[in-house]
Amino acid sequence: MKVLIGAGRLLTPDGWEENRVLEIQDGVICRIAAGNTADFRAETVAPGLIDVHLHGGDGFDVMHPTEEGMVAWLQRLAESGVAAILASPYTGPEEIMRGSLEVIRKVMERQKKEGVPGARLLGAHLEGPFISKKRLGAMEEQYIFSPSAATAKKLMEGYESIIWEMTLAPEVPGSEEVIDLLNHMGIRIQAGHCDATFEEGMAAFERGVGSVCHCFNAARPIHHRDPGFIAAALTTPSIYTEMIGDLVHLHPGTIRLIWTCKGPDKVILISDAVSTTNLPDGDYMDNGQMVEVRNGVSKVRGGGLNGGGTYLPGAVRNLISLGIPDDQALKAASVNPARWLRMDAGIRLGAKAFLTGWDKDMNPLFTLTGNHFCRKGETC
Repeated sequence: MKVLIGAGRLLTPDGWEENRVLEIQDGVICRIAAGNTADFRAETVAPGLIDVHLHGGDGFDVMHPTEEGMVAWLQRLAESGVAAILASPYTGPEEIMRGSLEVIRKVMERQKKEGVPGARLLGAHLEGPFISKKRLGAMEEQYIFSPSAATAKKLMEGYESIIWEMTLAPEVPGSEEVIDLLNHMGIRIQAGHCDATFEEGMAAFERGVGSVCHCFNAARPIHHRDPGFIAAALTTPSIYTEMIGDLVHLHPGTIRLIWTCKGPDKVILISDAVSTTNLPDGDYMDNGQMVEVRNGVSKVRGGGLNGGGTYLPGAVRNLISLGIPDDQALKAASVNPARWLRMDAGIRLGAKAFLTGWDKDMNPLFTLTGNHFCRKGETC
């Protein structure tokens, strides 16, 4: 496969370059040059968006998947501008979590062996089940596991190669041995659904926890005499922080606080999308819970937020609307998650083609991942 991608502006590791054409040969960028002749054009071409934290969308639920349902969902994500994801099973019955991992594994194999289209399914992010009963969010307390290395091994057995990330509460007794196990396995670790103090947070970061799950959400709040682990993360330069970008989970002032503390290189923009994301307003059942969607916001009975209200491209636009430079917003949704996952990042000669194209209003036009090209209404 050979394709020419034209960009009014191209986001490279060195910044913006104007009027560029990328020549893609067999899924690899083999030439970047000035020009206008191209097979496909976009006003903006940037690294492909990577969502490391989402549970579904458009009616699809990662916790109760079928292979064909997941394949169709990945296609919709690619059409929306998302190039790759970590599917995120969350705290639930062990058989349900493992069942989700099995479908994720099978779809990953189909993408690799059969060329199944859609956003690239990199693997899984387990959000739980070793979380705090004090910071449930929309999770259910009955499904929380007591952390131990033996329990973690049992949960992950057979799926070790596809699990890239786990969110846990590092202050819960027994979590230390889970952290040590995950570090030994090379699995990235986030503190989340967590009630850790500042000191417990610092100890967890020293032990190998490297990021904070959806910063400020389902977390011990900051108090001036009890700053908590969020303050520890915001003041530790090496720590990444996830940020839900729907402008509902975080006030714009809180987004500016995170951005000011962490800078543009340590924020990972996420959708935290759930099955009701992108659905019309109405009442739905989501994993056994009644969920109300109003004005695009999903809430469980009692008023708690259920998940993100937009896929990742909408989150990018939201950051830009708050005055964050568009190159920084785009990197927070592409380069930063890639670096967190220890993946190659950025558009350069010799790199795998991994791109999202945008129009002048920052609406996604297409994704290109290797030899898989996708735009709305067309097969990748």
